[in-house]
Amino acid sequence: MSDLVKRREFLGLLSAAGLSGLAAAAREVWQVESVKNPLAVYPERGWERVYRDLWKYDSSFTFTCAPNDTHNCILNAYVRHGVVVRIGPTMKYGEATDLYGNKASHRWDPRVCQKGLALTRRFYGDRRISGCLVRKGFKEWHDAGFPRGKDGLPPRRYFQRGRDEWLRVGHEEAAAMAAAALKNIAETYSGEEGKRRLLAQHYEPEMVESMGGAGVRTMKFRGGMPLLGVTRVYGLYRLANSLALLDAKVRGVGPEQAVGAKGFDNYSWHTDLPPGHPMVTGQQTVEFDLNAVEHTRLLVVWGMNWIATKMPDAHWLTEARLKGVKVVVIACEYSATSSKADEVIVVRPGTTPALALGLAHVILRERLYEENYVKQWTDLPLLVRMDTLKYLKAQEVFGGGNAPLKKARVLARGEAEPPPVMQRGTVISPEMREEWGDYVWWDAAAKAPKRATRDMVGRDSGVANPLLEGAVDVQLADGKTVRCRPVFDLIKEYAAHLTPERVEERIWCRPITRCGPSGRWSTVR
Repeated sequence: MSDLVKRREFLGLLSAAGLSGLAAAAREVWQVESVKNPLAVYPERGWERVYRDLWKYDSSFTFTCAPNDTHNCILNAYVRHGVVVRIGPTMKYGEATDLYGNKASHRWDPRVCQKGLALTRRFYGDRRISGCLVRKGFKEWHDAGFPRGKDGLPPRRYFQRGRDEWLRVGHEEAAAMAAAALKNIAETYSGEEGKRRLLAQHYEPEMVESMGGAGVRTMKFRGGMPLLGVTRVYGLYRLANSLALLDAKVRGVGPEQAVGAKGFDNYSWHTDLPPGHPMVTGQQTVEFDLNAVEHTRLLVVWGMNWIATKMPDAHWLTEARLKGVKVVVIACEYSATSSKADEVIVVRPGTTPALALGLAHVILRERLYEENYVKQWTDLPLLVRMDTLKYLKAQEVFGGGNAPLKKARVLARGEAEPPPVMQRGTVISPEMREEWGDYVWWDAAAKAPKRATRDMVGRDSGVANPLLEGAVDVQLADGKTVRCRPVFDLIKEYAAHLTPERVEERIWCRPITRCGPSGRWSTVR
């Protein structure tokens, strides 16, 4: 239609020509008449009631979402006719405060992921266990009075895991069976007879001796995945501690001698998280919050599929990328997080330690490290004895006891540790202080050994001009001389063998995939 003939004029011409029906249809289809209030002229608005009805609820409650992750998001559940119809974020993280009045940032909201939003499927799913089940063989073993062989092991016919059928029992019966089994285990492995049975089952003698004759120490409790949403991991730890009551009854000892069962850390020892963290630091991977990534320039995602397993925190990665942070992903597969990276290194499974040593080789060879940081914040300047390959202790050089600490409180003998909420710093038992001791570093300027304590960390450490490379002879307090080298020197020698060429042979990776500005993936060699 020509611009000279407008739509309204065209409709007028149609009406003048007797085509009023066509004109009315055109008005309806083209909506040429101005509608000032659409809500007043809609022909049918019933859909709005249906839509609003979907979001109605009778009541709501707040709960902690705890599936197979450690986010513990605080969510709202909305209930209608006694059924949770939907789940949503609380949007209250910006109002949270700790015991000292510190507030969290509103940027943590909304704290929820797809798994949490779909949790109602687990609430009412056909695979959810709604009662107590016990294996048929285990029940028969219980009913037969827990028969055992000379070595303490039950007959194998009672334990056909994967082939046995499940029987439904009541809650009281299940609790009685569990209690009877715990009591039987404690009685079986307590005392000298229990020790003999464990050794007959080929347990290491050191493990058996560490039990101290208490059969409850053979029980290991771990807050596994099925219990995360019920009691959290700490529920089973409390149960392990409470078994000291059972030990007191079985062995007939008082509260001072009674011991509880073993508590296994849920994540540290089944490799869901890198086990090297708790082995070295005693902690899980909790040394920084994921929101810290926006304060860096280079982010290496290694041993973690951020996008798939840390969904509530995925926005921190996105916001870091918006700020120009370079992202490198190292994984044994092309993970979901790899699609967000600037560079991706896909390595042979199980060979990432070799890759780490190869990186260390390049860093040390090309002196890419921050020397002041190495001297002030790490244990790399500490001396190692070449005759024993152990740290040189200050007592061996200077004699006497340990130096007093200013940044940590050492408890007195017999003094009880204060509750965590009452601790204002590091608290160390006297036994632990003796076990750690003090160490030695070599002052390159004074050409003499110096004492190093736990306080000597950071810019005010007092460690100046420490020897990092080479060997020195240190005279001990007993007059002997021992050859020593710094930790840095030993690591550099070890890493020297892991050249990039040798590492490539082990990790099966030379190409690095990179997503360029065009969005296309290319290969960098």
